[in-house]
Amino acid sequence: MVEEIMAEKTSHGRVEQLLDTLVTRGPKAFMMFCKSLEELYDWLSKDLLEQDQRRGGTTRAVQCQEDVLEDKMARMNLQDSPRGKEVLTEKELNKLADKLGAEWEKLAIELDFKKSELYKFKEDNKNNVHAQIFDMLCKWKEKQGRKATVGNLIHSMHEVSIGEDVYKFLL
Repeated sequence: MVEEIMAEKTSHGRVEQLLDTLVTRGPKAFMMFCKSLEELYDWLSKDLLEQDQRRGGTTRAVQCQEDVLEDKMARMNLQDSPRGKEVLTEKELNKLADKLGAEWEKLAIELDFKKSELYKFKEDNKNNVHAQIFDMLCKWKEKQGRKATVGNLIHSMHEVSIGEDVYKFLL
């Protein structure tokens, strides 16, 4: 994500790339970005939300997407389903590591890793984000044993607002 943004030649291009990327980062990302701007750049936050509404309301669509996902999760009762109870394979964790972006650190905290452990994942795999994420997921699987299930991991990803597009291959 950062590489794509910084690859833009102009600041205007970088801003557009950032905003385009935000709407693909899962439920609430654009809203949280606008909310983070409120304290110092209230005018910008309001302007972005107004423009979003004029374009058809991405934020409304994201909220609807989140509601649909919650309903889907409830209907499936994933953690109690046969698939939800399956222990994840390293192959699945590897594929998930490809799909996770910067939100992997929030997920790691949700999975009860300490900041020092995150630092170790980064130090052990400098310049290789995929390996950092994969190591974290494998360590989680090792710590959880038979509780390292599809349902439990998806529940944790949902808790930190990781979009279904990242993990739908696990369903």
